[in-house]
This record gives sequence, structure tokens and C-alpha cells, in this order.
Amino acid sequence: MAQGVMHKRGLTVESLLAEPVLCGRLLGGKAGLRRPVTWCLPLAELPPDPGPQQPLAGADLAGIAVYGTAAELVSATDCRRLLAGLAARRAAVVLARPRPGTEPDFGPLMRAADSAGLPLVRLAPEADYHRVSRLVAVKAIADTAHVLEYSVRVHRTLGEVFAAGSGLPALAWSMATLSGGSVLIMDQNGELLARAERGRAASDAEWRELAEAVHERQRYAPEPGDDTAADHVPDLGHGHAGAHDLVAAAPWGERLHVVTAPVRVAGEPYGTVAVVEPVLPPGEHALAQHRVIVEQGAPLVASEILRQRSVTEAEERSRDDFLDTLVHGRFTDVHELQARSRHYRFDTEAAHAVYVVPMQAVGPTARVQSLPRAVGALRGPAGFTMAALMGQLLVVVAEFGDPGEKAELRRFGRQLHQLVADRTGGAAQVAYGRMALGAAGVAAGYREARIALELSGRVPVPEVCGYEELRVFAAVEEAANSAQGREFAAEVLEPLRRADGQTGNLEEVVLAYIAESGNLNAAARRLQLHRNTMLYKLERASRALQMDVRSAETQFTVWLAHRIETLNDSLRVLQAELSPPA
Repeated sequence: MAQGVMHKRGLTVESLLAEPVLCGRLLGGKAGLRRPVTWCLPLAELPPDPGPQQPLAGADLAGIAVYGTAAELVSATDCRRLLAGLAARRAAVVLARPRPGTEPDFGPLMRAADSAGLPLVRLAPEADYHRVSRLVAVKAIADTAHVLEYSVRVHRTLGEVFAAGSGLPALAWSMATLSGGSVLIMDQNGELLARAERGRAASDAEWRELAEAVHERQRYAPEPGDDTAADHVPDLGHGHAGAHDLVAAAPWGERLHVVTAPVRVAGEPYGTVAVVEPVLPPGEHALAQHRVIVEQGAPLVASEILRQRSVTEAEERSRDDFLDTLVHGRFTDVHELQARSRHYRFDTEAAHAVYVVPMQAVGPTARVQSLPRAVGALRGPAGFTMAALMGQLLVVVAEFGDPGEKAELRRFGRQLHQLVADRTGGAAQVAYGRMALGAAGVAAGYREARIALELSGRVPVPEVCGYEELRVFAAVEEAANSAQGREFAAEVLEPLRRADGQTGNLEEVVLAYIAESGNLNAAARRLQLHRNTMLYKLERASRALQMDVRSAETQFTVWLAHRIETLNDSLRVLQAELSPPA
């Protein structure tokens, strides 16, 4: 999307040559006219070349105008090497002053300057070092003072908006008014937080696409003054406070100039501020103003993001506490329930369902933290939907109009599964309970969803599974909770386990035989056993059970005992959470 990168410039060689004392005196190195100029030093007083191993190598003369006499420059042993070295150290320009009454041969110097891309200027004989250095200093300081004055005015304007607490949209509009262009404010993930359009009525999707592309390009933009940028764009300027210029292709087909600045807090990235200039190429004066606007706006945007984040985090903690209390049924009295339900618009008389998604399976990612907000917007205005991260679980409570709409229950479960998979880039298991009325129904639904999730790790289930779909376990839950049911399961399964010995798991053999509807060959293939070995193990199982495994009644007995024990194991794991101490 990005087509090129430019950097902010103040006083340049080109603007310096407009001064009468230098006008019309360029001899060579025209390619470097846009190099920035900040100071002037005589050739004899330059620091020695630090060499390629030093941190400042190749940049220690950045912005320096090198002043020398024509005699010392022309008489250099190798003038090509001299100018190439100055260019490599990022010198801005070489100013050569001939002595009065002399006419040195500038030919070799001119060729060397063109080869190095370093401007070479022949000074008038009366232009001594003091006069030229004073001119450079005055111009550079005047340029800096002008920028500072404009920066103060912009900062005061934006600071008043920030102090009023109007939020990011108001800051965006103020920056757009100052710049005359559109403004985009993105978070650290490139998501568009606020925008202000001027002169372009693009769709929301187009602005979001442009914001993501600009943010992505901003991540890889070199810092101002970074030497690595020299590999991409020759003759860079210094820039200020991290502002960058991008030439961008907009989603609607228009080419735009975008000035960006990173939003940072204590060095950590929090987002990006961008001013979109629809005129290409833009004027240098407008660009300088835009760079100041994004540089001054970025810290205020960072402060506003921090302020909003603190408010959001407080709201999310309160919301998470409400949801945790709701799903665990921990309200102290009905008055507390009603008061907090009104605040969160939870209808205590409506039907709700609870969904749970384990987060440890999807891996650590910053996008997990944004899931509750994304889930909350998943159904739009269809009804109450609230989500929260509780430990390693994403818990979702959703309101449904008709308790009998089971298809809608499954459809939302599939939507939730898709959202989690897209946001985390991994597989996810979604489990949910049955619809029920009121706060008590939410607590019951959460219990059923947790049971379904626990069972999903013990028996094969689809990626989106409801408690009601595990009909067998739901039917035997009461038996699994009773002492009589637990005794029945133990009496049936323990003889098989005691008889295992060195010959393998008899319980697994019998369950495979039952799963294959009594087909001996299919069960043997499932367990990768020989048919005779399978037959031998079934005979041993029959002796251990003192019942014929081939009979339907025995098979049902073992199957039921196994289901009761599986459900009982799941309930035992969840007992501490679902029945917390008072």
C-alpha cells in the first residue's frame, strides 16, 4: 500500500542557496540539495573519521556545512576520496572559498562532488567563515523558532480540547481543523479508534482498511535520523519526534500523502496518529505543519487512551464481577440482584443460556483480552450479551427470546466458535447449557456448560456441544450424584479392572465390543487385536463379571456403569468451583 517514504526537513542546502551570498554558486552535487543544514564547521576542525566500527560512523557530520578554502580542497591528495568520505559521514554541503585574485581548478572537485552526491558551493572571496557560519546559524535558529512557535500554538489548542475531556473524536476533529486534512487515530493493533473526515466521504470499511495499512507501514518506518534508512531513500532529513511521511494508495483508488506519528507511553506502542493530505504532491509548508500537528497530538492522544483505558478497565472489572456473581449464584439478596441487573440491563425474567470456551487451548495472545468486547457486539441489538474472562475460561451469557429456540442456541454457539478461532488463530471448544429463566437459570446453565466442557475432554463431542446433546449423561446425572449410583458403577467395573493383570485393559475391550454393537471382528480392528485374542479377552471379562458379555443386558449394564462413572469423575473435578465454600 505504501509507495514511498520521506522525512521532515527544516533548513536545507536548497533553501540556503537562495541567500544572496550563495545564490548561483553551486558547482556540483545537485543530487544532495535536499540535505538538511544545522551548523557550519571549518574543514580543519572536523573530528577525525570514527571508522566503520563506531556507533556514529557514517552519521557524525549529519547536517554540518563543511567550510574550507579552495586551496586546501583542490590540493587534497585524493579529492574524490575526501568528498566521498564527507558524504558517507552525512555532511550537508562543502563550501569552498577561493583566495582573492586566484582562480583554482575546480574540475576534479566538481566531478568528485557529483559522484558523491554532495553539494559543492563556490563562495565569493569576501564570504569568510564568520560571515557564512553566522548566516547558517541565523537561518537554522529562525527555522527552529518558527517551528517551536507553531508547536506551542498547536499544543495549546489541542491541550484545551484534551482538558475538556471530550475524548478522541474531539481531538481528531481539532487536528483535522488545524491541518485541513482528514485525521485517523489507531490503537496498537491498527484498529481505528477515531477519525475526522474532510473532503472525502469514504465508507467505514474503506477508512478501516486505510487505517490498518497505514498502521502496518508505520511499524516498519525507520526512525528519523536512522542510518538504515539511507539504504532506501537517499539524502534523508532529521525529522522530529518520530514523524513519518507515507505516499499511500487509498482503498478507493486515490493516492494520498499521509503524515504519521507513533503514540507511545513510556516507550511502549499504544497506537498511531495520521493526517491524510489529499493533495499530491503536498506543499512543504503544509507538510511541516502536519508533522508538528501529529507530533503534538500524539502525546495527548496517548494520555486520552490511558484515561479511557483506565475507565474501561474499571467498567470491565465491575462487569466481570457481576457476571462471576451471576453464574455462581452468589448474590446476597434479591435487592442487590435487582439493582445490579438494572445497571447492566439484565432481564431477570428472560431466558438465558451460558457458553464457556477454554482459553488455554488457543495459546497466549494479546487478542484474547479483546474477546469479551468482541463477543458483546457479536449479536448486536438482538438481546443482552455479556462476556468475561474468568481464569482460563471465556464465559458468555446470552439472552434469547424463546426458550424453545434450540436452533438459535446452536447458531450462536457456532458464531462464537468462529469468532474465537479467528481472533486467536487456533482451535476452540465451545460448550453451552440449556436455556433457563432468570438469574437462577443462569447459574444452572453455567453448571451444565461446565459439565459439558469437562465431558468434552473425556468423550468424543463436536467443537460446539450443548449439555442437552449429551442426553445420556444428562439422564444419569442424578444417579451419578447418588451413593447408590456410585456403588453400582464400582460393582460393575471393578471386577474388570481387577482381572486386567498382564493381559491388557478388559474394561476397554468390553467398551469397544459394545461400541461396535457386539461385532467381534470390528471391535478387534478398533483395538488392533487378533480375533482370537479378542475372543479370549471377552471370555475372561465374562468370567470376571459373572455375566455373559455377549448378552444385551450385560452390555447395557457395563455401558451404563461407565457413563455414570465418567459423569461422576467430571462432577468431582468441578465440585470445588460449582459448589464454592460459603
